[in-house]
Amino acid sequence: MLEIMQSLGIRPTQLVIQMVGFLILFICLAKVLWKPLLGLMEAREKEIGDTYAKAEAAQKEAEDLKAEYRTRVVKIEEEAQEKLAEAVKRGSKMGEDIVSAARNEADMEKVKAMNAIKEEATRARSMLRDYALGLSFELASKILQKEVSKSSHEDLVKSFINELDALSAEKS
Repeated sequence: MLEIMQSLGIRPTQLVIQMVGFLILFICLAKVLWKPLLGLMEAREKEIGDTYAKAEAAQKEAEDLKAEYRTRVVKIEEEAQEKLAEAVKRGSKMGEDIVSAARNEADMEKVKAMNAIKEEATRARSMLRDYALGLSFELASKILQKEVSKSSHEDLVKSFINELDALSAEKS
């Protein structure tokens, strides 16, 4: 092996010195450079892990907020529907109240009109009775060609009124 090395131009002492130098350099670099480099890489790895954890937490919080907002929107829509239904119900009730009041007022007007008609009919009957009595008295006076006394006149009028009442009762 020594012969092969010499034929290649490698000196064994120089090879040993280079190996020892490389080991010293490796040990120095391992202590001075490798440990800090590994510390930096571990710190970076931890920082990246923390960033991912924060991102996941933020995403979860955003999803929770989104779900909460959806719940709120649904609740607001339900309240709006309830208020709308209540307003429609109140409007319907008000409409029914207005119609009921109008019907009551119409019924009252109808009753007043019927009372006025009855009163007018009573007055007309009374006037007709008075007119008929006057005519009958004149007719009776002309027929008898004499003046009727007050008591006989009253008797005639009462009997005539009774006959008219009987006739009007039959028509009613």
